[in-house]
Amino acid sequence: MYYVIAGVAFGCLCLWAWRRAAAWYYRRKVGRARAAGVRSQDDKDKDNKGALARAPSAASAVLSNWAYVKVVPLWMFQHVTLAEWFWSVAYLGIALGLGFWGCIRDGRLDYANPMGYVAFGQIPILIALAGRNNTVSWITGVSYEKLNYLHRMSGRVAVLATWLHTLGWFHQGLGPHGPGSELFLSGMLGAVAALIMWLTSFALVRRVMYEFFLVVHILMCFIFIVASWYHWPMLGWWCWTGLIFWGFDRGLGFLRMILVNKAWLLPFASKRAEHSACVVELVDPAVLRITVPTRSLFRWSPGQHALITMPQVATLRYEQHPFTIASAAGDAVFLVRAQKGFTARLLARMQSDVESGLNAYLEGPYGVSHHAELLGHDTLLLMCGGTGITYGTSHLLGAVAAAHKGTTALSALRLVWNVRDAAHVAWIAPLLNKALENGTAHMAVAIDVYVTRTGASLEPGPGHEPGPGHEPGPGHEPGPGHEPGPGHTPDSEEDSGATTPATLSSSEAVDKVSVPEKPTYGLSEQAARFVSFHKGRSPAEMILRADTERSATDAAGVAVGVCGPLELQLDVRRAICRVNSASAILRGQPPIELHVESFGW
Repeated sequence: MYYVIAGVAFGCLCLWAWRRAAAWYYRRKVGRARAAGVRSQDDKDKDNKGALARAPSAASAVLSNWAYVKVVPLWMFQHVTLAEWFWSVAYLGIALGLGFWGCIRDGRLDYANPMGYVAFGQIPILIALAGRNNTVSWITGVSYEKLNYLHRMSGRVAVLATWLHTLGWFHQGLGPHGPGSELFLSGMLGAVAALIMWLTSFALVRRVMYEFFLVVHILMCFIFIVASWYHWPMLGWWCWTGLIFWGFDRGLGFLRMILVNKAWLLPFASKRAEHSACVVELVDPAVLRITVPTRSLFRWSPGQHALITMPQVATLRYEQHPFTIASAAGDAVFLVRAQKGFTARLLARMQSDVESGLNAYLEGPYGVSHHAELLGHDTLLLMCGGTGITYGTSHLLGAVAAAHKGTTALSALRLVWNVRDAAHVAWIAPLLNKALENGTAHMAVAIDVYVTRTGASLEPGPGHEPGPGHEPGPGHEPGPGHEPGPGHTPDSEEDSGATTPATLSSSEAVDKVSVPEKPTYGLSEQAARFVSFHKGRSPAEMILRADTERSATDAAGVAVGVCGPLELQLDVRRAICRVNSASAILRGQPPIELHVESFGW
C-alpha cells in the first residue's frame, strides 16, 4: 500500500516540478517581452501552426475538462471531480484488495484478521492527510485542504475494515476472547468510536453543528487510536506513527506561531501591543475587516491563508480560525463574514465601527499558492463572490506588483466580483487604492462588479443590507468556531444570483450601472477608473469567451481562478467546458486552466 502511495507521490512531485519550471520559463522569457510592450499576434500564430501541432494541447484540454473541471453531484457528498473519484476508488480498491489478498486459508475465506491489518494501516495515513503541516503536501505540491477527499476515503476504509474485522470474528466465533476480555472490550470500544466518528462527519452534521462535529471527531479519533493499541499491541507501532504525525503537525504549528508573533516578547507590556495588535473594522453590518500589522517573520504568497487566534474573543482561549489573506504584502488583511461561533462573538465584541483593543496572533501561512504559475499565463480571469473576493484581491495585488517588476507574462487581468450591493466595494477600496495608485505597467486590468440584489442592481446606493447567513459547506475550517474555511464566507443569494442576466452578444453589450462622477465607496479617482458596475449575475461563459479570444499564444494561455459558493463554481466550470473545447484548441485558441479555491473540510 505504502509503495503505491510513494509511487503516486513521486509522480505528483515530478508533475509539480515540471509545472513550476514551465511557469518560470514563461515569466522569464515572456515577462521581458511584456515589459517591452511586445505581445504575440494571435492571427499570425494561427497561420503558422497547423491542427496537428495543436493536437497535444487539444487532447490535454479534453482530459482536463473531464478529469478536473466537470464534477459529479451526489446528494450525500460534495461535488467532486472525476479525478477525485478515480483516486478515491483506486485507494479503496487497493486497500481492500491488499487486505483480501491471501484471505483463503485451508479452503475457506478468513477475512477477519486481514481487515484488522488494513484498519491499523489507515491510522498514519488518516492523520498525515489531516494535518496542515504534512509531508504529502510538501512532496506533491497539493495543499492539505485539496487532499481532504483522500483523508475522508482513508477514514471510510478504516471504518469499513474495522467492522469487517469485528463482524468476521463474531461470525467465526470469539472463543476465549469474548465479552469481558481486554481484547473484546478494547476492540468494541475502537469499533464504536470509529462508527461514531463516521456518522457525525456527514455534511449535514458539519453544516448544522460544526463545533460539535469537531470535538466529537477529534475525541473519537483519539479513542480509536488508543483502543487499537490496547486491542493488539503488536501492531501498536502504527498507532505511534500516527501520534508522531499528529505531534509533528501541532508542534510545528506551535513553533511557527511563536516565531511569527515573537512570543518571547509578549510578557513585556511595552512589546505586546507591537507584536499582537490588530485593527477590526465593521465595513458592513455582517462583515468585518481585520488588519494585522506587518510581522517581520510572516511572509505569504497570494491565495494562501492564515490561522487567527484572538484570545479575548475565543471560547477556548487559543482556538484558531482560518481566513484567506486579502493582501499580497505589508499588513495582513482579512475579510470575515459574521455567522456563528467565533465570527458572531467577534461581531458582538465590537463597541464601535473600529476596534483596536484586541490582540491577534497569526499562524501560517498555509495552503499551496499557485500564484507563480498564474503569472506564467497571458490572461488571468478571477471570478469571486461575496467575501471570496479575498482570493481575487490577493492575486490582483500580486500580479500588479509583478507587472511593475517585469516578472510576469500576464498582459491582461480581469477581476469579476458578484456582490449584493455596489457599496460593498468599500470592503476592498483601501487595497485597490494602494495597488493601483501607480497604474498597472504593461498589464491591462479590469474590475467588474456585478450587483446581484434585486433593486440594488438597478442603481448602486450606499445602503447596506446583510444577507441571511449562509452556512458553510462541509467543515470549512479545522479549528473551533464556525466560519467557512480559508478565506471566503459566501452569501448564498449574492453569489448564486438573485437575477438571471439576459443573453448578451459581447462584453460591450452588458448594461452598466451609472457610476457617479466623483470617486465613491472609498475608491480613489485613480482606482475608480478600473472599476465598472453591472446589473445581475456575471455571465461567466460570455466573459471567458471574450477574454480567451483576445488572449495571446506566446504564454501559457488563459488561467481562471474562482472563489465563492458552489453555484458560482459550477457556473465557471460549465463555462470552461464549453469554451475550452478540443475543436477550439485545434483552431488556435489558447488553452484554459482552472484553479478553484474552496475548502471541503
